[in-house]
Amino acid sequence: MEPLYWQEAKDWGANDSLEIYEWDTHKYLGKIKQVAHTYKVIGNMNEFQVAIGETTNGGRPELQKPNGIIDYGSMMYIALQRAKTARDAIRVMTELVAQYGYASEGESLSVSDPNEAWIFEIIGKGEKEKGAVWVARKVPDGYICAHANQARIREVPTNDKENCIYSPDLFSFAKKMGYWDPKSDKPFSFVDAYVPLEPGGLFLCEGRIWSIFRRAAPSQNFSPEYWRGVK
Repeated sequence: MEPLYWQEAKDWGANDSLEIYEWDTHKYLGKIKQVAHTYKVIGNMNEFQVAIGETTNGGRPELQKPNGIIDYGSMMYIALQRAKTARDAIRVMTELVAQYGYASEGESLSVSDPNEAWIFEIIGKGEKEKGAVWVARKVPDGYICAHANQARIREVPTNDKENCIYSPDLFSFAKKMGYWDPKSDKPFSFVDAYVPLEPGGLFLCEGRIWSIFRRAAPSQNFSPEYWRGVK
């Protein structure tokens, strides 16, 4: 049985701090500076109807080793306490991991408010570097997206900052690690670079995606051969 989290809105003093405990294990990770005011949060939504859901995708094993104190659960709930919009929540989360380091494996998050919905994907840099690489794309009005323990973002438009935002080193880190060659004919893909697809994950996860889409658009008659792995 999952608990229903509750955080009352509150004012804080200039010297107040927030202790960080890993969401999954409750292990103490450290503490960070508190902000002057935090918002009310019930479950995974705050008083401004900013909502965040997540699904773990793992990503490259060498990037899964934590190097920081902000785990994915803390990142989500701190953002809900500090953000009034989905875009603001993404800003809060990325600033947190840049300043304090990221302590989880690859994650895909859905971040929404009454006006916008985003897919936000993040993965650490391994033991040797602090922080994380990440990308977020806005779901166009009139469309839906689904993610089930798999990264979803492939193309990363660099000329559409209104609908696609990403970490400054998203491309350079992939190049440095040998995940992507900018001289190749193959365009950059966040999935291919940081969370490569593999048969087990595809079989276990893509069936859920197929199930969501077939219910959302039954007239399309999406074939079950998709998740059965028929070429």
